[in-house]
Parts: sequence; structure tokens; C-alpha cells
Amino acid sequence: MRTYFKKACILLFSTLLFSISSHAEQAGKPLAEKLQEGHVIIKSSVSGCDEDIKQHCDGLGNNAEKVFMCLAAYEEHLSPECKLGILEAAVSIRLGAAALNYSIIACEADADKHCLDVQPGEGRMVSCIKANEMQVSKECITALKETGLWELGK
Repeated sequence: MRTYFKKACILLFSTLLFSISSHAEQAGKPLAEKLQEGHVIIKSSVSGCDEDIKQHCDGLGNNAEKVFMCLAAYEEHLSPECKLGILEAAVSIRLGAAALNYSIIACEADADKHCLDVQPGEGRMVSCIKANEMQVSKECITALKETGLWELGK
């Protein structure tokens, strides 16, 4: 389990991010450039660790990063439920990253054609794709719907 825990820690800390660049810096740039300059946040929660946190990491409050680092320090003493929760969170992040990558590949040309002046993040790019649904490729729409990202757009 030690190897899995380390991989889970690496996966949890290697989250992707979107939308730090300003809108002015992003306007008119192709999607690939926008994504290189920004970040994507993929959120996941860890279940099954409440008792482990109380026992080993009490007093750290709601600072998730500190709590997670504390749990990593007590890896050998964590309950099987907590270790499983960490592994499940890591898998969830990896699946989220794969879904995002699949959608980016499927929608890159459409985003560049119809949404060049849209800043990625907070569902804006998906909203733009939805607004241009009749001109957007079926592959893009299918990818967004299959991954659940379609629901991000307003």
C-alpha cells in the first residue's frame, strides 16, 4: 500500500489549473496558448480519514493541504479506509484530467474558430461552445457531454 499512497500523494498534488492570466492577455490567442499560460483546478475530496485526522492531525483546522501532509507523515499508521479514500481521490483527479484532456482535444479547433476572445475558466469556454452549438463539431459536443463538462456552460 505504501507505493499506492505515494502515487496518490503525487496525483493529488499534481492537479491541473485554468484561468490565472488576465482577459486582455488571453484575447485572440488560440486555446493551446491560453491553456499553457493558465491553470485548471480539479477538485476531489478524501473520505474515510476523519478518525485518522483526529488521532494524528488534530488542531490543523480546515487547511486541507496541511492535513494531507500530516496524513502523509503518518502513512504507516493510517486506517485502511483512509488509505482507500486517498487512493479514490487520486483516481478521481486522474479521471478528471483525462476527461478534460479528451474535451480539449475534441474542441480545440471549435474553440479557436468560435471562442477566440473568450477567457477559459468558470464555464466561459463551454458557454461559448454551447452558444455556437449549431456550428460546432459533433465530436466536440459529444466529448463535452460524455465528460459532464457540458453542464459547466450556462
